[in-house]
Amino acid sequence: MRIVMPLFNFDYEGSKEFAFAGDRYTLQRFVADDEIPKIAGLSELDIAHMHQESWALVAKNPDLNKYKEEINFLLLAFKIYKLSGLRIVYRLCKDNDNLCARINETMCSILPEKSYSPITFDDLNIIDNGFSNLLKMDSISNRTHNALYFLYLGFFNSHFFAAFIFLMSALEALFSKEEKGEATKTICSRVSSFLNSKPKCTYKDVDLLYDIRSRMLHGNIKVSDSYNNLETLHHLEYVVTECMKKILDEQIYLKYTETSEKESYYNTLAKTGDAKT
Repeated sequence: MRIVMPLFNFDYEGSKEFAFAGDRYTLQRFVADDEIPKIAGLSELDIAHMHQESWALVAKNPDLNKYKEEINFLLLAFKIYKLSGLRIVYRLCKDNDNLCARINETMCSILPEKSYSPITFDDLNIIDNGFSNLLKMDSISNRTHNALYFLYLGFFNSHFFAAFIFLMSALEALFSKEEKGEATKTICSRVSSFLNSKPKCTYKDVDLLYDIRSRMLHGNIKVSDSYNNLETLHHLEYVVTECMKKILDEQIYLKYTETSEKESYYNTLAKTGDAKT
């Protein structure tokens, strides 16, 4: 059984196919006439859209209880490492019409003109490693699971206010202390120290993002005025993805297995960062 998912907004410079997670999911050439089943639920417009695409993710004999969630983690990996607006809109299965679906919840792009970058074959290796780590990170603790869930809700949300709140919540899940008190100061200090206060990721930068969140909640910013706030959301997206790349690549998520180890790591990091300022 094959479930085929045509890829939209997939700007791939390579020509080779690729296997993710061993060979659980594969990037393959998509030939619409060979893959689209003849079912009533697909309109002529749906079929026309699919004919425009040339690549798909293919799940061969997948675990039907897991593959949808795992594909979402793979899309998250594309977002984290390439700020990709890659979208899956259809699931196709010629072996079983009941497994076909049109997906309304898709990845959103924030200022794509500022984050556009074609994907190379070498990028796929990096994304695959990140995907593998995301699958592991999800099961480490409630904190890591919740952080990834907030990340998913933020990246898959087309409304500025909701996306901003969910991405800020992802930072809080990852960097807040176990005990109450001085949450904003703690997270600003930990995030900036974690990213070595590089441009756009200083204490002042993160504090500004927190201030914007507070002003939205208190009515000082009109949350429906999304267009004027996209620059801010793009900034937050950058901070969050930079944090996630380091957490995944250095397997820092493993420290969340034990609360004491996680707290010791971030407390030491913050003190080191404070000493440098």
